[in-house]
Amino acid sequence: MKETKQLVIADNEVEKSKLKGYDELLYDIGGLLERAKYAVYKTVDNIRVQTYWQIGERIAREELGHIDKPGYGEKLLKLLAKDLNIAWRNMYNAVLFYKRYPILQTVSAKLSWSHYVELISIQNDKEREFYENKIVQNAWSIRELRKQIKSNLYEKTLKEGKSVAVAPLHIKPIIPEEVFKNSYNFDFLSLPEIYSEKDIENELLFKTEQLLLEFGTDFALLARQKQVIIDGEYHTIDIELYHRGIPCIILADLKIGKFKSEYVGQMNKYLNYYKENRKYEWELDPVGLIICEYKGKEEVHYALGGLSNKIFVAEYKAKLPKEEEIKKRLKNIR
Repeated sequence: MKETKQLVIADNEVEKSKLKGYDELLYDIGGLLERAKYAVYKTVDNIRVQTYWQIGERIAREELGHIDKPGYGEKLLKLLAKDLNIAWRNMYNAVLFYKRYPILQTVSAKLSWSHYVELISIQNDKEREFYENKIVQNAWSIRELRKQIKSNLYEKTLKEGKSVAVAPLHIKPIIPEEVFKNSYNFDFLSLPEIYSEKDIENELLFKTEQLLLEFGTDFALLARQKQVIIDGEYHTIDIELYHRGIPCIILADLKIGKFKSEYVGQMNKYLNYYKENRKYEWELDPVGLIICEYKGKEEVHYALGGLSNKIFVAEYKAKLPKEEEIKKRLKNIR
């Protein structure tokens, strides 16, 4: 019996090898089936979104007719959930969904019902639009959306003085000032108690996906430890990135400890080299990013003053401070 099975498998392999282009055909049909499954899933989910909106609208209309009865809405939801055998939370989300999006045309087919369940918890309309835009731009999963909301990305963007407006449908060039943050959260790194710049770089490159998500939209990794020759000597750049929206090359330099003004001179040299030797005609001038543990505002201000090249300085947080350290800092503030 075992020999028969082996013969059948062997015969199949022989037959496939005789059919010219069979592997390509198999790949194409497999791709069509996968796309069909995805299309069906998207269609079903879009129907679910519209159905929940209609349910929410109908319940809200019923509530409005009994606005003079305290607690009527809650009782109504519980009764409907029981009789329809639907979770009470789903009924509540449907009503809240309608109240957040009272016009059905404002509901995007690009967002799933799971996305909207997370978004309807946000009361601020501008903040909700901000995250909607980010989901579409970056194809965020539910997990990534939750992470960004939890990390207060909207508030951080506001604090850094960057635009939080919803981007128009057409693509337009992005200026570097709108791309780089003042601080990067590298808490996803597994670093020892005492670590070096090389340790940080190795960990960042090992966890490339998290690194690019932390940097933001349209970043791509080009190279690490990129070497250039200047006056016959090799110089090494930690990380070479690219941003499609600017578009330009970005040179990132990782530093342990406090920012030093000499870092700027080194970065400026690399940017001038890239401008003359590595830049394509359609690209904007390369941009430098120096990431260190601490940066003094005045030190950075005077070090960058008068430069024609764009260099940004940011801090990174690799680890959260210990509880004892937080208490100590709080005492010093008082």
